[in-house]
Amino acid sequence: MADRAGLGRVARRFARQLRGPEKPLTVTDRLDRWARRITEFGVLDREYLEAQTGRTFASDDEAVSFYVHNDGQRGLSLSPLVEHEWMREHQPVAAMSWYDALHQEGPELFQTGPLFDAGVYAASVPAADRPTSTLDALRHFLRDATDATALPVPPGRRGPAPTWGAARAAALASAHAFAAAQHRTRRRYRSSWDGPDTATALAAYPRGAARRDTEQPLVSVVLPVYRRADVVGAAIDSVLAQQYANWELLVVDDGSGDDTVEVVRARARTDDRIRLLERENGGAGAARNTGLAAARGTFLAFLDADNTWRPEHLTAALAALLETDGPGVHTGVRMVGANNADDATAPAETYRGEDGTHEDLLAGNFIDLNALVVRRDVADAVGPFDEDLRRWIDWEWLLRISAHAAVPAHVPVLGVDYDNVRDPRRVSSGQPASWQEVVLARHRIDWDALAAAVPERVADRVSIVVPVFRDWTMTRRAVDTVLGAADLDGDDVEVVLVDNGSPRSVSAVLDAWFRGDPRVVLQREDRNRNFALGSDLGLARSTGATVVMLNNDTEVGPGWLRPLVTALDDPTVLGVQPLLVYPDGVVQAAGTVFGGDKVLPWHFLGDHPRYDADRAFRTPASRRTTAITAAAAAFRAADLVRWHGFDPVYANGLEDVDLCLRALAQAEPGAAFLVEPASVVVHHESRTQGRDDARIDNRRVFDERWRGRYPAPDAAERYDAAGLRYLGVDPGLPKGHAVMVRSSRPVVVRAAGTATGDRPARLRVAVKHDGSRVADVTALVTALHTAGHDVQVDMPTSWYRGSSGLDDVTVLVAGAGAAWVPQPGARNAVWLAAGQVVRDGDHAVVVPGTEDADAVVRAVTTVP
Repeated sequence: MADRAGLGRVARRFARQLRGPEKPLTVTDRLDRWARRITEFGVLDREYLEAQTGRTFASDDEAVSFYVHNDGQRGLSLSPLVEHEWMREHQPVAAMSWYDALHQEGPELFQTGPLFDAGVYAASVPAADRPTSTLDALRHFLRDATDATALPVPPGRRGPAPTWGAARAAALASAHAFAAAQHRTRRRYRSSWDGPDTATALAAYPRGAARRDTEQPLVSVVLPVYRRADVVGAAIDSVLAQQYANWELLVVDDGSGDDTVEVVRARARTDDRIRLLERENGGAGAARNTGLAAARGTFLAFLDADNTWRPEHLTAALAALLETDGPGVHTGVRMVGANNADDATAPAETYRGEDGTHEDLLAGNFIDLNALVVRRDVADAVGPFDEDLRRWIDWEWLLRISAHAAVPAHVPVLGVDYDNVRDPRRVSSGQPASWQEVVLARHRIDWDALAAAVPERVADRVSIVVPVFRDWTMTRRAVDTVLGAADLDGDDVEVVLVDNGSPRSVSAVLDAWFRGDPRVVLQREDRNRNFALGSDLGLARSTGATVVMLNNDTEVGPGWLRPLVTALDDPTVLGVQPLLVYPDGVVQAAGTVFGGDKVLPWHFLGDHPRYDADRAFRTPASRRTTAITAAAAAFRAADLVRWHGFDPVYANGLEDVDLCLRALAQAEPGAAFLVEPASVVVHHESRTQGRDDARIDNRRVFDERWRGRYPAPDAAERYDAAGLRYLGVDPGLPKGHAVMVRSSRPVVVRAAGTATGDRPARLRVAVKHDGSRVADVTALVTALHTAGHDVQVDMPTSWYRGSSGLDDVTVLVAGAGAAWVPQPGARNAVWLAAGQVVRDGDHAVVVPGTEDADAVVRAVTTVP
């Protein structure tokens, strides 16, 4: 036998030499290998994967291969029972891929999703047939389960365990909805024009072409221009070159003040169909309205000064429009250049043009105004362009057309050459992207209808609105704590979760986890609507007379809600926030403070010890404030509806301050917002990717709206109430000359107190600990309080908090290996642990570990 083994090794070695060196595995090879293994798992639900992708697969092998090669971008799932992100939090080795964790087939039985706990399932199976691995448990369940089988859900899931049939049906419905949303929000650019040739396309409109040639309707072309002398001539020439000749061109100069008018006049002298209209600068919407008011045509078309038409544009558009008698049509667009920063690697030439529904149009504009031809009676019915909008003016107008009549139809003829090169003179280059949410809000929220329905809201119910983006872990914790507190306190609550276009897994996990509790409502948005519009949409969906806006990165406890609701019994209180603290107990926000005109407001007592807040809010009057943070804030639903909620022009910043200022501007004298310290909410304050992208734009919008009307400074009196002295503002660096307001950070010092020698009688003492000496920390804090001092217990996350410069004394109470840098300006002490050694001079006071807490207090409070 040994000889045979040796001969086998020699033969294999010789065969390898004949084959030559082995080629390294490519990424594709590895993915294909994993696809084969995953197919062997036997857990694929092909219909579920097809629902997510909007595709049909001929076999399981084809489905898994597609999944493996596309999962990184799409976040797909092979089964309603397997959610990879959930598995990463529950599998034995978090760093493993989900299929590695299953493939190991170890003895650990873990949760594969919010609907399947392998340990729970195994415990329900007779010992003789009990699965010994998580993969075996999944296979066993899928083999034996019927639609009526209850799912082995993880502990903590609320409500009765759903049946496999009901849960799978719900998962399929959600997957279909996700795929439809992906289709609506897909990128609508193509790298090549795939439409028919012009002659073939026009052949589809024989009756319309005949009517066009017989009736010869007048088309009014509106061309607004502002300081574009270099390109407006080419735009006019493209109208002059149209195959269809019965048009009038209304060039509206929007107060250019340069050579633009001369260029237009030169063209107008050669053709009396061109008319120049001059006006003071008012923006693109106002300029287009000036053109509309002067138009005489039966049909309207639009052209921007930096774009051009192809000769067949009007010919094709009129044939299609007269064929169908629809509200309007749009031709195809050839775009040259990449206007958007995220298009840096896109082809230099792309194409647009397709049909769509009203829901598609709500998801994002796919009709370019330069390509549009619309009936004049339709334009008159929907009214002029909105001159208050700074951006997406054309999209808002198209949404009105779509709601009034129908979405303009696509004509598969290339009609427009669009200059898509980034240019600072464009409206889109100088205005924030959040104007898109402003437009959408007008077509998604009917404030008048909401106001009429206010009396129907449930009087004692509190609706808690939670916007979510890309995170289900903190959201699940936040909602679980809200529901748990409501159960203990007997509160009638509903939670409205608004998923702001997160990856598929976020809504899938949250829906599966909370579906058993009727108090939770989940609404998924196609795109990220930001905090403002997401909250407004949640308000529109809510049913309670009181509404609490709550960040998904918060954590509440028993008794948090009733003090907020009770505070609203005072009609002069417009809204109320709890005391927000970080997980380490340091204050995150205790209301909002103002320092004067051009000074950005800031969180009161942010990064301060809790005792500063306790001192600041000792009287009812001290709790009244000009503005609060919406990270956790309660309002009357009627008030929020009357104020039209948050303004979506703010993208995740300053929308709450703006809401408060708008509310106060409408309120009776004496009205105010409130901080309620009896309610404490922990705020983990996540750092979601892209959260601060619009910080500069938010500052600009806020300053433009409120400059000269900033609230009166209240910083000095607010800090006085906390026993501190406000000296002024440390301004941040400018972030671009277009933004005429800088960030603000308060400069605060200790207020003078009764002194003994050179030290105040009541000291601010910071105890720095690492959790290794709990008994010593407890004893020291008790001794310090007994001696009449203020004490802040700092965990490592707050060892270097922003307010630490106010501390008189620091005491390190940590393990021997703790590395803490003593604080400049304070008297630094260390209470030694067993084996702990510190260098001479690092600390002013070194107390041996053999001493007790009272000895430490005497050592650190004795005047040197």
